This record gives sequence, structure tokens and C-alpha cells, in this order.
Amino acid sequence: MTPCGTKISIVTAHGRREIKTFAGERLVDTLRRNGVPWSAISIYGIRENDEKAELLSGLGKTIESFSEFSELRLYFNRNVNPFLFSLDAFNETGPEKPGEHETEFFYQVMANDDGVAHTTLAKLSPADCLNIVATRVKDVVTQHVEPGAIIVVGVSGGGDSNAMLYGLSKAAEAGLDIRPIIAKGIPDWDVGVPRARELCEKYGLELTVLEETEMRELMGVPVDGLSLVERFEREFVGDDFEFLGTLMIRVALSKFADRIGTKYICTGLNLEDVVCEQMFRISSGMKPAAIPARVIGDKTLLMPLWMCPKRIIDGCFPRFSIANYEARYPCFSLGRNLYYSVVYNLQSTFPNYIETMAKGLSKLAEADPVEYKFDVGLGVHVERFVPMPLRRQFISMLGSTIR
Repeated sequence: MTPCGTKISIVTAHGRREIKTFAGERLVDTLRRNGVPWSAISIYGIRENDEKAELLSGLGKTIESFSEFSELRLYFNRNVNPFLFSLDAFNETGPEKPGEHETEFFYQVMANDDGVAHTTLAKLSPADCLNIVATRVKDVVTQHVEPGAIIVVGVSGGGDSNAMLYGLSKAAEAGLDIRPIIAKGIPDWDVGVPRARELCEKYGLELTVLEETEMRELMGVPVDGLSLVERFEREFVGDDFEFLGTLMIRVALSKFADRIGTKYICTGLNLEDVVCEQMFRISSGMKPAAIPARVIGDKTLLMPLWMCPKRIIDGCFPRFSIANYEARYPCFSLGRNLYYSVVYNLQSTFPNYIETMAKGLSKLAEADPVEYKFDVGLGVHVERFVPMPLRRQFISMLGSTIR
């Protein structure tokens, strides 16, 4: 009950539920805090001793603004139960021997026959997280990589690539040849080298470090005193370097794969990454791209972490995670911010749903694959023609074409 005495109730076809409010809150704040989507409700006010309901507006008003009403009835405009997937009630599970650090992750299992969603908060030890990652990485390489093949793996020293290295090292026991590579030339990349080297040594893998001069050679960028980031920011003001960085890594991995004669390259895109990319694509009118194995020219890009949530990945090596977070730079791209925010909110509100989404998008991509063609002018494979203004911008940034 609020200080003004106005009761707030959510009314659905499944019944009525009173929700708690706080003084000074706007109605939209109350809805958000109680997990009720503002877009799905209509507001009706009930006066004392009068059952006649008045249609109201006021999402931006404070609860005290409705003091003339004894009750606000917020009618949900569909015949569904908006609280069915609520995290209000859940069971907890944990490791047999709790350690110093536990990663928490919500799981939800749908019991369709009963119409109930069973929710569990699992507390996972680093060993639990490593086992989850190793199992899912093994599933990908077993399905998409030929026995005994060489896989060129892009690593950064961050949480994703560290966990991926562990998973791939387990796959290597079954005969795969894992060749980790880390690129330099960007501050974020450079600080990851010691962490990547430490882990590679731990798993008996030889790390190849591509110095900035080698990266520039691969990309066709002259050595002129300007860093790669400065070149990007000069041409693409306000954009996120992450977009170019992703392309540079793929080009570098492909070139290195050519040198040693393999078609497999691998990056650490995780569950949230792949769903974010696919949401951008379908929102932009493009069909889903293949996951977790994407054929681009004569190379197969593997994404063995595609079913691994970031939270579980970070739980594999807790002491490395904070160093990676503190080295990050801010992203100002509205699109990148939007899609990641949507993905994380979906994941937090409806546990396990984005795994279902990723699997469905993978099936769609498999049924109607994207075709990549080599662009002679740019020196990379593209799925559609790059407009001339953007093409000129890109070439100007590099000072040359990619070769």
C-alpha cells in the first residue's frame, strides 16, 4: 500500500495481483520493478465506494498523483499470465564442495503439461563452468571439424578466448591440432598477451603473437605514425572500432590459415554475441548468418562458444575476468548498445530463451545460407556490394586495399 492509500492491482485473465509501490515512484517505475511491461497495460482508476472504472493516463506520474482513487487497476491486454516466468520463486542448487567463488545462473524448465515454468538458481564452481564450456565446445568441433584437422584460433587473453582454449585443449586430446594466435596493435589486444601466453603454456599450446607490423602487412596498412585505432577514428568518427577489429582478426586468421594449409579458423563469439549479431541482421532485413560454423570463401569460421553464456564463461577463470573488464573502452555505437541491451534483458527476464532463439536462427541459416563473394577492390569476402562512399572511406582509412 502506498502512503496515499491507493492500491495498485494487475488484472489478468488469470486473476488479480496487488503489487507493492514506494513513495515518490512513478507508475512506470513501479511496473518495471515488478516485471510488468508498460506497453501491455491499460490504467483504470476506482474511487472510494464506486465500482465505476475511469480510464486514465499517467505512466509518468508519481503514485501520489492518484490519491483521489482508492485503487488503480492495471488491465493486462492479453489473456496470458505475465507472471508465469517470474523469478519470484526458485530453487537453489550448488556444488558439493562450495569454494571461494561461485557463478550464479538461472535455468528455467517448461513443464507444458502442467503449464508451469520451474526455475532454478544454479551456483556453479569454476570446475562446473569449465565442464559446461568443454562439453559445448566439443559438440561443435565434433559436428563441424574433420578428425585430425588444424584449427587456427584467435585469442585475446580475455574471458571468452581463455575458456575457449580450455575447451579446445580437451578437443585436442581427440586428435585436433590447435594453433592459437593473438594479434597486437590495439591497446586492448596488447594487454591480453601475457594472459593468453600463460594459458597456452598451461595447456601445452604454442601461442603465435602477430606483432603490429605483421597485422599492418596483412591488412595492407602503411607504417606512418598513426595507430590502427587513430586511422579508424579519423575516417569513421563516432563509430566503434570493434567492427573493424572483428574484420581484422578474421583476415589475420585466414591469412595464417593459408600459410599452414587449413580451412578452419575459430573465434570466441559467445551466446550473447551471436544472438546480438543475428538480431541486428534480421532487424536490418538480412537473413540469419550461419552459426556455429560459417563458410566464408574457402574458410570455415567456427564459433564453438555459441551456446555458452558470458556469465558462465567468466566463471571459468574468475581471476582473469576483472583484468579484462578494466581494460575495456566505452562503446558509443547506438546499435551495438541497443542489441546487447535487448539480449541481456531477454536473458535476465526469460532464462534460457535466447538459447532457443539461437538454435532456431541456426536452423534458418542452414536452410537458406548466406553466400559470400570475394570483393577484389577490398580484398575480403562480402555478402553484398559495398556502396562507393563507404568503400572509399574504408580504403582511405587503410591507405591501401587489403591484400
